[in-house]
Amino acid sequence: MRFDPTAFRNFGEALAAQAAAAPGHPALTLHRPGQDDGGTVTITYAELVRRARRRAAMLRRRLAPGDRVMIALPTGADFVELFLGCLEAGAVAVPAPPPNTSSAAERVAGIAADCTPALVFARAEDHDSVVAQLRGCGQERVAIEQPAAPDENAPIGKPRQGSPGPDRLAVLQYSSGSTGRPRGVMLTHGAVLANLAAMGQALPIGADDVVCTWVPLHHDMGLFAQLSVALLHGAHVVLMPPTDFVRRPVEWLRMMDRFGATISAGPNFAYDLCRRVLAEDQLQGLDLSRVRVILNGAEPIQPATMRRFTDLCAGTGLPAHAVAPAYGLAEATVYVSISRPALRPAVHRVDVAAMQSGPRPYVRAAADGDAEVVGLGRSLLYETRIVDPDTWQILPDDHIGEVWLSGPGMGQGYWNQQELNQHVFHARITGGGTSADRARTWLRTGDLGAVLDGDIVIQGRLKDMLIVRGRNLAPHDLEHEAQAAHEALTGLVGAAFGVAVPDERIVLVHEVSPRVKAADLSAVAVAVTRRLTAATGAPVRNVLLVRRGGVGRTTSGKIQRRATRDRFLAGDISPVYAVLDPEVRALVGLSDG
Repeated sequence: MRFDPTAFRNFGEALAAQAAAAPGHPALTLHRPGQDDGGTVTITYAELVRRARRRAAMLRRRLAPGDRVMIALPTGADFVELFLGCLEAGAVAVPAPPPNTSSAAERVAGIAADCTPALVFARAEDHDSVVAQLRGCGQERVAIEQPAAPDENAPIGKPRQGSPGPDRLAVLQYSSGSTGRPRGVMLTHGAVLANLAAMGQALPIGADDVVCTWVPLHHDMGLFAQLSVALLHGAHVVLMPPTDFVRRPVEWLRMMDRFGATISAGPNFAYDLCRRVLAEDQLQGLDLSRVRVILNGAEPIQPATMRRFTDLCAGTGLPAHAVAPAYGLAEATVYVSISRPALRPAVHRVDVAAMQSGPRPYVRAAADGDAEVVGLGRSLLYETRIVDPDTWQILPDDHIGEVWLSGPGMGQGYWNQQELNQHVFHARITGGGTSADRARTWLRTGDLGAVLDGDIVIQGRLKDMLIVRGRNLAPHDLEHEAQAAHEALTGLVGAAFGVAVPDERIVLVHEVSPRVKAADLSAVAVAVTRRLTAATGAPVRNVLLVRRGGVGRTTSGKIQRRATRDRFLAGDISPVYAVLDPEVRALVGLSDG
């Protein structure tokens, strides 16, 4: 059944329509690698709607419409049913990671302190951790429950205030927190429906598709760009726990082969991980010829990584054009743009000097040493403009500026951040463009980019950007260069940031392989400083090598540069080796070596 977002008031109605059209069609399969067929559970559309309504009835008996419900559960049926039950009941779903690590537990506490949930669902083994975290943020009275199956004999009932309308708040989707404290994006039923309808058209997706994913469901890529978009278009979703992918990346490819996947997704690091750890013999016998689209998004995309992954999987029948770069953000629900289906992603060669010199045009270049940026397609939902982030005037498309968006599908703002919302979600253009451009309100994405040949391209985050000797340097480019400088850094993460002493200096904190002997660490640092100095044209002499886990990451894997910088300035980083400018060394009280 074709999904028309204007035909429904809320998410639950749209899902029910898919169930009515094909009640016996598989909606959800829960897959655990290594288990036989008895360990794989499949739920039809009719059964999924019935379970969601049972969950909704339980929530309605206990909560008022608009109450927040935090779902701090791992990937599984309980998460999906409770998420759908919240949307059916008129409660506000608040996806959160299972608090099974210290960083995840801290994130759960931060989310709870921000949104004051009426109810938290967590596993029995995570109960004590959640209690401690909620007590620490003043939320000790919040009810914490295990996701027990609802009473099959209890009446389902009807919403006390009718079914949720399109303007009713549906989800608080918390941003990843890679550039600061996570904020809850307020998403209405209407915004979610509009966004996922456009994404479904861009893919495109329908009842014949099989969507296989391991991306966490608390992340917008997993929740909306995989699970929700598939369900609203009648497709079959196969879920695998993220931990199974991390332990054995080949299980992602095996899952796609076993279930005949046509669509999947993952951040850039997932493709790089597969490329580094998978051997050709592990791929023998796999058939990925049915795959149409594997989205690559949620973090900076490296064209070389996509090519290497595609080359690695060539023997499986994976189409050369299958890996599709995509652009999205929680503030816009999820989808902004996807590179054109059935075509190889556009890779634009750009002049590095022009790209790093502020609001100037991207210039195509033929020299081998110039940079590559990947085209992210054009949006089917949002008007897109490139705007000077200081003057708020529209720039020509091929100039670097901040990406601004306007259209349906955007969030209403951040929870309890009224002043910030006027600046971020209701910005107005001050010059250039048409009268319509100046009349409408815009979402400031915080991303620096341009539009080339109709494609959105992203250079980096506005808040992360380093300005050294008049050049704009993207941290992720420096981190990528550092990894290429020495094999001891391959596959590990680093965080590049700037410190003022008083002029801005580049600092790189990077994890190093534990196999490197202490006597060899200096050679690693020298290789990194030489490569970064050559790449940037400015001396880079501040490198700290730390053990695995020494660089903070969000629960979705994004590098926490700001948090790492704060730790560095507070003297809270203990490197195994460091080389520092004298001024920087004095600033933080560290010594070389």
